[in-house]
Amino acid sequence: MDINDIAAKAAAKIDAARDAKVNAVKNAAASSVELQEAAQLLAAAEQKYAKDYQAALRADWTESDLRGFGLDTPGRKAGGRPRGKKTARETAPASVASEQ
Repeated sequence: MDINDIAAKAAAKIDAARDAKVNAVKNAAASSVELQEAAQLLAAAEQKYAKDYQAALRADWTESDLRGFGLDTPGRKAGGRPRGKKTARETAPASVASEQ
């Protein structure tokens, strides 16, 4: 056996193993990027669906009607600015506030 031949075979085996490991990480990284992009697309679609569902409710459809059409209640709220409270807020009288 030639020592150089043995060393070349060993180096080739190490190189192949290294390449396999690098390719595995590369594939996992590519899948991770695809997953993140898909999650962003899903979040945007869910947000749009929630807004459109709320618009249908404002157009005088009921949730029962929409369920009858095969539409599920959105999993997340449409977002936007929160509605203000419709009840009057109670404030402490000025004399009580100044005494403290």
